[in-house]
Amino acid sequence: MKTPYTYEIEFDIHQSSRAAYEQWLSERAVQWVSHQAVYSFAVEQNRDGLSPEMKLRFGFQSVDRWSAFIESDIHQEATETLREVSAELSGTLWEQSGIRLNGGSTAQRGYADDIPVDGLVMDSA
Repeated sequence: MKTPYTYEIEFDIHQSSRAAYEQWLSERAVQWVSHQAVYSFAVEQNRDGLSPEMKLRFGFQSVDRWSAFIESDIHQEATETLREVSAELSGTLWEQSGIRLNGGSTAQRGYADDIPVDGLVMDSA
């Protein structure tokens, strides 16, 4: 489901921590993804086994809702757990945008907004 703002968290899971990650995922992740500010959620896994291995996409209706989410205790606890079981943890906030095409029509396109997020390394795609 398209939202004006998408927050992507990418990471690789340490092989030695895969069981701990799976346990956390089954026991605690639902609290994270069902936070009241989250409008949509999706999980993607790299089919080729390349890095990043996992991508979590959280959709938000406003920057204020995204901010409420990343400042929440639930998000803080979840990212702390991910830091323990993963490598290369990064987060990027994307905002829907448009580009003017020949003929005057507009194509929708997202862009990265590098905003520091509580210890997560933000990167531009």
